Amino acid sequence: MDKNVYLYVCPNLADCEAALAIAMISDLNTDIPKKRSYHIITFGLTKEPVTTTGGITILPDADVDSVKLSDAAMVILPGSSQYEHDDPTRLVPLIRDCIHHTIPVAAICGATLFLANHGFLDTVRHTSCGAGWLKQRAPDYHGEHRYVPAPSVCDGGIITANPLGFVDFAYHIIQTLEVFPPEFLEIWYAAVKNEYLDADQF
Repeated sequence: MDKNVYLYVCPNLADCEAALAIAMISDLNTDIPKKRSYHIITFGLTKEPVTTTGGITILPDADVDSVKLSDAAMVILPGSSQYEHDDPTRLVPLIRDCIHHTIPVAAICGATLFLANHGFLDTVRHTSCGAGWLKQRAPDYHGEHRYVPAPSVCDGGIITANPLGFVDFAYHIIQTLEVFPPEFLEIWYAAVKNEYLDADQF
């Protein structure tokens, strides 16, 4: 059965943070040979349009209650100021079910605050904008001893990333979903990090 990757979209979504990962894993991107690719389904708390920080309007494919974990390969939570000002608690059952069914969850920037707020980071190694930043905004967060100051961390089925760690965030998503053979993934990662593609390698 083909698997879907569910991308959460909400007001003030940070356009750049999940864009690289989505472009690489999408089944619509056929320019690069892959082992696997995935259909991307956007979802919101409702199906109402949302506007990103870059001014792009997105009409979600589904609402949170319509997400089908039976066909889900991963749920991705991009950053947004929403998490600080209007905690999307309706996402909690979905993320809890993902973890229960070993479906990976990937969160970057403000989305890591959501995970911290609801106890999802207390038992896994993770990163964010700083352990103190998380604790200040999520008083019930108790994962300080598992915090890692890194661009992105993957542990226990949860991928987290610093707001500037979107390349490593994409790397961990691609690796977890086994989109590329390992040797090609390393070539791709080095090319993106070095900002130079040597097509003669292929």
